[in-house]
Amino acid sequence: MIHDSENHALKLLQDMRDELREMRAEMRAGFEEVSEQFDDVNTRIDGVAHILTLLAAHSSTLENRVSVPEGAQTP
Repeated sequence: MIHDSENHALKLLQDMRDELREMRAEMRAGFEEVSEQFDDVNTRIDGVAHILTLLAAHSSTLENRVSVPEGAQTP
């Protein structure tokens, strides 16, 4: 009888270990997906920052051109 209960306990522990492995694999896959999404977000943020820098430079150039009268501009 003791041997049967030990086998049963071992079987339950093995089943729990297998379930934990499956859960860990699912969590790892989920974390990898989230990481990929953050990579995409970082790329988009970098692109927006680049565009804003270009717009700021263009705006500055326009302000300089407008502040100097047309006839007084140097070539």
